[in-house]
Amino acid sequence: MMLSPEVLAEGLRPYGLHLIAESIRELPDGGAIFAAHQGNERRIGWIGEASPFPAPDPRMPIRIQGQPVWIHPWTWAHYRLLRERLPALSPARCDRPASFGAGDRLGMATAAQIAALERYPVFPVLAQQSPRELARTGRDFQTVLLDAAWGVFASGFAGPFGADADHLQDEAQLRAAAEAGYSLYTFDLRRALARGPRPWEALSPLARSVVAELADRRVETPEGLRTLEEPALQAAACRYEPALEEVVRGAEILRDQGIAADLEVSVDETEEETTPEAHAFIAVYLQRRGVALWSLAPRFPGVFEKAVDYEGEVERFAQAVALHAAVARTFGGHRLSLHSGSEKFRILRVFREATGGHFHVKTSGTTWLQAVRVVARVAPALFAELYAIARAHLEESRRDYPIALRPEALPPALPDDPEAALVDRAVRQLFHISYGVLLRERGPAIRALLEAHEAEHFAAVRENLERHLEALLK
Repeated sequence: MMLSPEVLAEGLRPYGLHLIAESIRELPDGGAIFAAHQGNERRIGWIGEASPFPAPDPRMPIRIQGQPVWIHPWTWAHYRLLRERLPALSPARCDRPASFGAGDRLGMATAAQIAALERYPVFPVLAQQSPRELARTGRDFQTVLLDAAWGVFASGFAGPFGADADHLQDEAQLRAAAEAGYSLYTFDLRRALARGPRPWEALSPLARSVVAELADRRVETPEGLRTLEEPALQAAACRYEPALEEVVRGAEILRDQGIAADLEVSVDETEEETTPEAHAFIAVYLQRRGVALWSLAPRFPGVFEKAVDYEGEVERFAQAVALHAAVARTFGGHRLSLHSGSEKFRILRVFREATGGHFHVKTSGTTWLQAVRVVARVAPALFAELYAIARAHLEESRRDYPIALRPEALPPALPDDPEAALVDRAVRQLFHISYGVLLRERGPAIRALLEAHEAEHFAAVRENLERHLEALLK
């Protein structure tokens, strides 16, 4: 007979184990499994005569009403064993028209993100981090997935969920994510494009044939037919073919390893807006090279700065999205991806409507800002210390982020109500981009505070994501 949550919790308490009741899962082949905390450590509990995991701690099982309960640390090796028995803990490919990514730079908030996302008709992408974020937080792709999988396990979420190796720019990054088992790979073309265009005479016969195929093709848009112009297609071919060959190479690496995954191409951080000709060339060229494009993140018109709302003409943005959505429908049926979706409330509904509900949205910094908000609310002295550290390291933090924030825009002192400081655009942007230096300098203090105020932290993350999802879908 399965132990009740109350009996199990009571039996674990003398060992310093705190049961997470919603995590309990009965297994098809008998027995049950659950998540627990022991101090600030994560633990797997197995109820059954024999545990499938090596090296239980303690070596002998705990006996609760005569039933053996084995306790194990939450490690990468144990997670990999566990996901063989519980497929819901493995990242999966997207199976819905709409998807939403929620990065977690701390690795502490996945359960709260699930609590928000599972209420809406979107496919959740929970393990989403870029090499840029990994370098600043001292994590790797395995750690990110392990933290996200803990949130899935502890919350009792039945899945599916995705894992996004975001903004990949080289083969080593791709291989690390593939080894961990990610299900979505986002190829960032920024570095490859910075090498400059290839002369027309040096293009491959394939690139030239794609230009010839697309020249004068008409795309049906909400505003009428749009003809793809040959000079713009030629310019796109010269600019993009070398970069797209890196995507092809990445897709081949995944294919050689037997990995079936969703593939996104990102050009959202380039200087120029993405033309429909460039979009069409990217999509068709990859098709001809045997690469199935799941999503494209174009550079849309307007300004997408961190931690603030969209700046630009909403109507022009809507027209651009509708045009790109028409190109996507015409040349492959892939979805559009909106990066830097955090706080972009002016355009979230517009994006959903213009794409016809076939889209991907990425957020990350907004979840980190909720952690900062909790620190401001419950530990004003620590918040003031973090602000001083962030101000002192502004130039370091802004290095990888296109942002207009200047030191003179930052107030020299915080108001009496620290949480009110986050209303200030400059302060909010400073904290958004300063996560790396703050975790480096005061990471243990931040984590300890959030663990002590877990309910408040989770509520802030859940309510903030719900606000984004309401703006997007309602």
